[in-house]
Amino acid sequence: MKKLRMARNGYFLISFIFYISGIIYMILPSVSPMSACIGSGIILVAYGIVKIIGYCSDDLYNLAFQYDFACGVFLIVVGIITLGCNLRLRPYLSPALGLLILLDAVLKLQTSKDAKVFGLETWTWILTFSIIAGVFGVLIIVKPFSGIRATHAINGCGLLAEGVMNQLTVKETVKITAENSSPDRDENHTNE
Repeated sequence: MKKLRMARNGYFLISFIFYISGIIYMILPSVSPMSACIGSGIILVAYGIVKIIGYCSDDLYNLAFQYDFACGVFLIVVGIITLGCNLRLRPYLSPALGLLILLDAVLKLQTSKDAKVFGLETWTWILTFSIIAGVFGVLIIVKPFSGIRATHAINGCGLLAEGVMNQLTVKETVKITAENSSPDRDENHTNE
């Protein structure tokens, strides 16, 4: 139960960090490359830890966190590489961001399908924001616009879409109920 609350709150915090990062990316395109690399590395490691905590929690529906162990380990490794290599990775940060957003969006498409099977009415919202985030992920990778302002706007919108997609998915699929938090359930779970 404690892990489930930590994971849910962690996802909300990471979503908030994505919102802030997206806004900063759009309005401050002159952020130093070293700051961008260090910030990206820290966010990736934190996001990976949150994903692993989510995977290890007792989620009632087991929808939001079903793919999070492998993704979490991957994000931690990429975050450590980003922190260690710093400026050598600068040219790859934008395409890597697009790939991460695209991967997460594709996994959330599966989550929306599973949410539909569970009978959650909000599956269409999860699907919609997964598609939106996926489109931004592709745009970040492909870079259809050559201007620096357009590139920063697309990257910022991609981060915002990633934040909304994650927050919505966790809000709608992770349910903390009295049954989840009852001491009898915890005792029975540990005895099994």
